[in-house]
Parts: sequence; C-alpha cells; structure tokens
Amino acid sequence: MDVFALLRRDHEAVFALFAHIQRGFAEADSPERHRLFRQLKKELELHAAVEDLHVYRVFQQAEPTRDEAHDALDAHAKIKTLLDLLEPAPVYDHTWVPKFQELHQLVQQHVALEEHEMFPKAMEIMTPQEAEELGVTVETAKQAIRRTAPPTEGGTPEDVQLTERTHNGIIQ
Repeated sequence: MDVFALLRRDHEAVFALFAHIQRGFAEADSPERHRLFRQLKKELELHAAVEDLHVYRVFQQAEPTRDEAHDALDAHAKIKTLLDLLEPAPVYDHTWVPKFQELHQLVQQHVALEEHEMFPKAMEIMTPQEAEELGVTVETAKQAIRRTAPPTEGGTPEDVQLTERTHNGIIQ
C-alpha cells in the first residue's frame, strides 16, 4: 500500500475513535471512555512517530513539501501536549471535554493540511514506486513499535487490533 493510502487509513481509524469517544460524552466517567481515550492516544502517538521519523524526513528534503512538513511537526508537538494534559485528568473533570474537543479540532486541521496540501505536492515529487516503498517502511515501523510497546494499562488485546477493524471511519 502506498504511503498516502496508508496514512489516510490511519486518519480514518483515528476519527472513528474520536467519534466513539464523543458518543460517550453523556457518560461522565466510564471505563470504556477511558479505554478508548488510551487507545486514541496510543494510535495518535504511533502515527506521529512514524510520520516524524520516516514521512516528514523525506518531505523536508523537497522544496514543495518542506514548509508543510515543518508545520506538521509543529502540529504533532501541540497534539502531544494536549494528549499529555488529557491523559491524567479524570474524564468527568469539567475541563476534559473542551480540551478533548480542542484536540479533535487540531487533529482535523492537521489531517486537512496533510491530505489537501502536503499529499498532493508529495505525489508530484514521488514516483509511485517511491510512495509504495515509503508505505512499506511506515507499515514495518508501525508493526515494530506495536510489538515492542508495552500494553496499554487496563487495555485488552482488542485495543491493538481496533484500527485494523476500522474501515471508512466505522468500527466493525
């Protein structure tokens, strides 16, 4: 799978998790919401790690995508900050939902930048074979991180597979 299709698949999976968590806003503090947030955090961190190490490194080397790659790295830092603020806070804290919504908006803006500005420019400078090779590199890196990462506290084996059961933003 080429890197663009792979990253779009990740985006869909993350948005499915956001939607799942938002459906649970009526439940002030549920174990399921905690579990889903931990999974969202894990997926966002994994996605950012492979993009930072493999994708943006390539995009920073080309003039057409250099600025967007730098902006994307800045967005990842902001997303990480919000994730770290949200994680220790109880989900029933009155500030949790607004911070979560800020995170969602930031991720939406970041994905829009990638998919509508960065990816089209990158597709012009990369051959289909290079995009496929980068996709293999990214997928291999994700699998290696998943194998070596400690399990999410309170998580289940199903957590790790959540994104693979997600298609077109719907958890199956």
